[in-house]
Amino acid sequence: MPRIKVRTVFIQYGDAPEDVRREGMESVFGWRSGNQLGGEGPHGRSKYLPDGPLRRLNPPPLHQHNMPLTYPHAITQLLTLADFERKSRAHEPPDFHLRRMERLLGMLGDPHLATPVVHVAGSKGKGSTAAMIASMLSAQGMRTGLYISPHLHRFTERIQVDTLPVPDEQFAALVEQLWPDVTAIAEQGDVGRVSVFEMLTAMAFVHFRDARADMAVIEVGLGGRLDATNLVKPEVAVITPVSLDHMAVLGNTVEKIAAEKAGIIKTSSPVVVGPQQGDAWCVIRSVAAEQHAPLVDAPRQVTVAWQGAPDAGPQKLRLRGRLGDYNIALPLLGKHQVDNARTAIAAVEALAERGFRVERYAVERGLNSVAWPARAELIDCGPPAVLVDGAHNETSAHALAATIKRHFSGHSGVVMVIGATSGHDFTATARGLAELEPRIIVTESRHPKAIRAVDFAAALESDNLSVAAVARNTAEALSKARELAAPGDLIVGTGSLFVAAEVIEHVKAMTPELYPDLPGGYMQPYTTGASV
Repeated sequence: MPRIKVRTVFIQYGDAPEDVRREGMESVFGWRSGNQLGGEGPHGRSKYLPDGPLRRLNPPPLHQHNMPLTYPHAITQLLTLADFERKSRAHEPPDFHLRRMERLLGMLGDPHLATPVVHVAGSKGKGSTAAMIASMLSAQGMRTGLYISPHLHRFTERIQVDTLPVPDEQFAALVEQLWPDVTAIAEQGDVGRVSVFEMLTAMAFVHFRDARADMAVIEVGLGGRLDATNLVKPEVAVITPVSLDHMAVLGNTVEKIAAEKAGIIKTSSPVVVGPQQGDAWCVIRSVAAEQHAPLVDAPRQVTVAWQGAPDAGPQKLRLRGRLGDYNIALPLLGKHQVDNARTAIAAVEALAERGFRVERYAVERGLNSVAWPARAELIDCGPPAVLVDGAHNETSAHALAATIKRHFSGHSGVVMVIGATSGHDFTATARGLAELEPRIIVTESRHPKAIRAVDFAAALESDNLSVAAVARNTAEALSKARELAAPGDLIVGTGSLFVAAEVIEHVKAMTPELYPDLPGGYMQPYTTGASV
């Protein structure tokens, strides 16, 4: 077999030569379809692939030849668990409880109790606020863990220490370390099977413990009360704005959703609350009183003393907190990010009042350097310029529209690439963006729960929202957008984080980490520079 240097290799184990199966486990993996390599053979499929029908990949045993678990194998192993982010719950029996997670963490030695925690919930802004808090604590010199979801490009993004994702080999080692306990819980059968999110959450707690993190900032996945993260005993809980979202799971009113979010409030631990609608505020205040938890109203405690004129650069601010004034050049754009920064400052000031050292320079340096991709992020200055944002409900759509009007008013028009995933009111998202008078290109991401582009377009047309084009995928949509856009226009990729992530990948020529669609599918590609 000739040795050919390639960037990404797709091959079936069953048809690969024995030396490839033995020596190339890390760099030659499964394949999805024929022409995803750099060259094609005579029949349209990759010239590096064997002829014959496509078969689903059956990976070799994980410890073949006593090799440690590799990152691609770890992802494959992880995705054998129930993955509710990528798979509908429609055919799953209700299984919302914390007993399974409590058992798993107990078997692992309760790693969630080994590291002090800031716990962050909310409908909007919880990821941005968590990133800001973590950035400020890292700037103080604290070894800081950050657990987020979902990821944009790679699973490793979800588990970070001092802004650095967990290395591939450590991610794989964590899967290998936890797997016997995951299997044991499945065999016990009385609390159900561990899910992908529960597994990742436990991996994060173990990683932060083993890394001897001084603090962990933990973002809630969904809701709060029954979220897998909600076994922590936080130093501070944070609730960012609550709005209507995930209503099929959390409830169809702001009050019901707020009650789920308020489930993270623990006895005697302060809860920092961002801007809220009146109904949500009443619910949160009531739960805090029941738990004897000190309540910090972030908008009242941290005020805007001065704000510079808007442009496409960082937002220049002077914010006044309980413990001092802070001069900020916030790289995240939009009024909502100013509100998130105020909430984040209120949270670290609450930590300071509990004995953790957080100084003014750390607040300023942390906020000035915070990175949170795909949130009103300008990824190409053009022309035409390209901006991405993960807005996926009406509230976030209005925030994005306001941000574009405030910071990108110099652009002559907007061409919008938009797609959505199930579980969100995508027509309400589009209505929230209609004030920009965009030319709309409807598309769909590769996410298994993506709304079909033709269905999205039909829904918009029936809602009197004109659609300029329909694209089969994000790459095609971006190409159409560039054809439609004038040099002075702004192309905006939005509607879901998954659309935003794919636009980033195309613009920046990133190799995506692909996963098998559930059920069925083939192994993701694995990028390598090795010779095969």
